Amino acid sequence: MSDPDAGPVDGLALGGDPALPFVSRHEDGSGDPSVLVKPRAIQCALSRICGVCGLSLVRPIALVGTAAEADASLFAFPPCHEQCAVDLARHQPGEWTLVRTAAFDLIRPTRRGEPVAFRATAVIDRVEVTPDLGHASPSGNVVPATRGGAAR
Repeated sequence: MSDPDAGPVDGLALGGDPALPFVSRHEDGSGDPSVLVKPRAIQCALSRICGVCGLSLVRPIALVGTAAEADASLFAFPPCHEQCAVDLARHQPGEWTLVRTAAFDLIRPTRRGEPVAFRATAVIDRVEVTPDLGHASPSGNVVPATRGGAAR
């Protein structure tokens, strides 16, 4: 089933991993983890729910993406819990950057069919996510990356 409001996620390819982020699921539960479903992405922002697990967000809020996205403070993937962002990045090939923020803006497209974006507006810190260890917290401690059942 094709969704006209779905758009590709640059660089995201969850491969054969069974994880399917909330923002990649269609109403019928099907989906492709490398595609963001635009109505879900907007729902994440307006309802302040995690793009990975679909539960309510608490501060700090995490935005995860490439270093270029972090440099621009403009992300394709919706805001998420910090642990969900680490788990998501661990499923991705390449290097990922996590930006912790107290607030974000939803950037709506100017033309139909364009993707939405998310801008961190009150950045707390920025850390690189390492696939094997998790990520380094601002204090220098390593926050382990875990699957499922992680405290949020």
